[in-house]
Amino acid sequence: MAIDKLFSGESKSIEYKVDVPGKSEKYMKTVVAFANGRGGRIVFGIDDSTLDVTGMNPDTIFQTIDSITNAISDSCEPRIIPDVTLQTVGDKTVIVVEISSGKMRPYYLKSKGIVDGTFIRVAGTTRLAPDFMLKELILEGQNRYYDSEPCDGLTVTKDDIKKLCHD
Repeated sequence: MAIDKLFSGESKSIEYKVDVPGKSEKYMKTVVAFANGRGGRIVFGIDDSTLDVTGMNPDTIFQTIDSITNAISDSCEPRIIPDVTLQTVGDKTVIVVEISSGKMRPYYLKSKGIVDGTFIRVAGTTRLAPDFMLKELILEGQNRYYDSEPCDGLTVTKDDIKKLCHD
């Protein structure tokens, strides 16, 4: 990842964490939101308010990577496989967790279930998916979309077609 992208500020596709929280659910919501959207990166070792590089403990960095990978794999449904890399900034190392846009939507936290565990990204924040968005994600996961769904009870007459096809 290019250094300039690493410091572009939190957005729809990037999230910063000073350290790995004790409870993985704190960042797992963001993992799910990225998979339900266009993908994104969580960078551990950068302060989100100042963009100061705090770095990760070099003595335990590989255990930390394993912990992050296992938490993501075990907590999300369908399973999300992250791409985890190390990035050196000056004399400090950060962990970059890249989450691809998922094809099997909706992704959700197993512990909360599909209704309470499906999250989306809105600008630089992670939010619980509202009902209409959850329905849309379910359709997308089935490779279907609202505009291609039949409308029950709708009748189309020849006059309707003429009106639509008229210059």
